[in-house]
Amino acid sequence: MDTMSSYKCPCCGASLVFRGTELHCDSCDNKFSVETMQQMSARMEQAEGESKYNWEHYQPRNYEDINEINLADYHCPSCGAEITGDDTLGSTVCPYCGQTTIIKGQFEGALRPDYIIPFKVGKKEAMAAFEADFKNAPFLPDEFKSKKKIEEMAGVYVPFWMFDCDCDAYLTYHAQRVTCWSDSNYNYTKTDYFKLLRAGSVGFANIPVDGSKKADDAYMEAVEPFDYHDAVEFNGAYLSGYLAEKYDVSAEESIERANERVKNSTIEAFRDTTGAYTAVFPEQTRVSFSNGKIRYSLLPVWMLNMKYLDKMYQFAINGQTGKVVGHYPVDERKKKKYFCKVAGIAYAVAAAVAYLMLR
Repeated sequence: MDTMSSYKCPCCGASLVFRGTELHCDSCDNKFSVETMQQMSARMEQAEGESKYNWEHYQPRNYEDINEINLADYHCPSCGAEITGDDTLGSTVCPYCGQTTIIKGQFEGALRPDYIIPFKVGKKEAMAAFEADFKNAPFLPDEFKSKKKIEEMAGVYVPFWMFDCDCDAYLTYHAQRVTCWSDSNYNYTKTDYFKLLRAGSVGFANIPVDGSKKADDAYMEAVEPFDYHDAVEFNGAYLSGYLAEKYDVSAEESIERANERVKNSTIEAFRDTTGAYTAVFPEQTRVSFSNGKIRYSLLPVWMLNMKYLDKMYQFAINGQTGKVVGHYPVDERKKKKYFCKVAGIAYAVAAAVAYLMLR
């Protein structure tokens, strides 16, 4: 009876012992075939390897305006945002900080996007989407219901780097299956533990990474998804009536975030194959991919800044779907007034009940 020191129990980590035709764990009493452990060991080694990311070098294209539209540069002295827009725009509010004093300058060119998703949701529709959304916010300050203030929202084409790749993945998960039953005397709960191994290939297209330092990454990811079937080759005419921020995060600087999103998306994609278990926890992931392509795009977002008690609240509305993202403040006076009213009604009801019981 020899201990197979090269194999550890996948359930508890103890050494396995060969008995008869199987490997036994004296610690948790599980049994495994040699073939199963060989396959598991090979997959574990694959999953433990280092992930390899291979993105092509992005070669930017110069913006060559072919008189599609007359453009101007706008600079915000408050937050430093550099924005391109239609030269015919009137008063402009900075979409990132709400500053009303925007300095207009001569268009000096920018890198030309590879494609753009045009706005589908107009300003009136975006305002309506915002008004419908804040109806679900309790104790909202009246300032947030001001039509005049809501009309200050600006349509902005936000710069994004788009990443495509073909991914080979090796993953391990720890899984649990919980079974409950009862008899006339007791309630029972049984928990089975599993080691799951997954391997396969998956392709990703249009993984977006925000190319703006001014735009909050959490907001930009929350406002997704976009339908990339609507993406078209860039034409300056699409900027008419809107603003477009120049990217200040390069493709190379965005690669680390793209790698993270690829890895997380891979884990979620393979997690979908584990639906037979009560709980699944990722352990190790190794991804390697090829055909990594990078493109520069502009995606449509309506932005609105509203100030309350010296704090700025920012909202983003997907310019294609109307999805609203943002956090609403609470008017403490309204909240206090409401609870005082509720308490007063409850007191009056209790007093009436007590009176009736004493009669």
